Amino acid sequence: MTSLSTIPEDLQSLWSNGVSPSPEDLKVFCDNVADAITSSFQDAVSQEPRTILRMSSIGKPARQLWYESKYVDNPEELDYSLRIKFLYGHLLEELLVLLLKMSGHSVEDQQLEHDIDGIKGHQDARVDGVLVDFKSASGRSFAKFKNQRLVGDDPFGYVAQISAYAEANKDKEASFIVIDKQSGEVTVMPLHSMEMIDPVERIKSLREALEQDTPPDKCYSPVPDGQSGNLKLSSGCTYCRFKFECWEDANEGRGLRGFKYANGIRYLTSVRKTPNVEEITPGF
Repeated sequence: MTSLSTIPEDLQSLWSNGVSPSPEDLKVFCDNVADAITSSFQDAVSQEPRTILRMSSIGKPARQLWYESKYVDNPEELDYSLRIKFLYGHLLEELLVLLLKMSGHSVEDQQLEHDIDGIKGHQDARVDGVLVDFKSASGRSFAKFKNQRLVGDDPFGYVAQISAYAEANKDKEASFIVIDKQSGEVTVMPLHSMEMIDPVERIKSLREALEQDTPPDKCYSPVPDGQSGNLKLSSGCTYCRFKFECWEDANEGRGLRGFKYANGIRYLTSVRKTPNVEEITPGF
């Protein structure tokens, strides 16, 4: 009998047993892939105003959402490579749904819309009767799901998002089904009520924060950059589009300093020892 705990073994059996998708499931998959590709391009040029508070965003730090609300009319221009990365993740999630159906798991209630205190969102599905959120991840992010370490280290707010869907459904448990973008491995991470947040209180506090004229406290503290004595942005800040505005008080008011390492740019909030690599910060 299939269950969420047997998903990896059931996926393995697809190739062992030579299973093929049903025409109906294959058509749904192809239609969803076509919609995802079309939406990727339409969203890039859409002139519709963005909604800051959504179920998918209530887990973001309040300060980040505050900045998003102030720059709502100036959306970020995403690099094509990032758009491909997002699209690739979406397509992998659609593939995962198809494979689950092929391996005998029930996939129901897809994309049902919910509303909590005026905040809307769409759940991914129920698999074998359990509320689930599909995710694609890689590297360290995938390891957090696989090793049950997401709670407490969740900069993208995935726990809050699925907590909202659980609240709307009156469920006391849910699960993430996650596929590794690099290896193709699939893992399941269950989430119980004691690990979930209260979405109603979260929405209330975020609304209060967004009404203020000044931003809330910083989302994350800087962390040591090895043994150099320097401090760098935490991973939760590094990829935020508002890091320069948010950290304009860094380096004694001169702002963030960026240094180009082989594995990417490292942003320092305090420099005691100048790194022996190229600096990309204007004015330094």
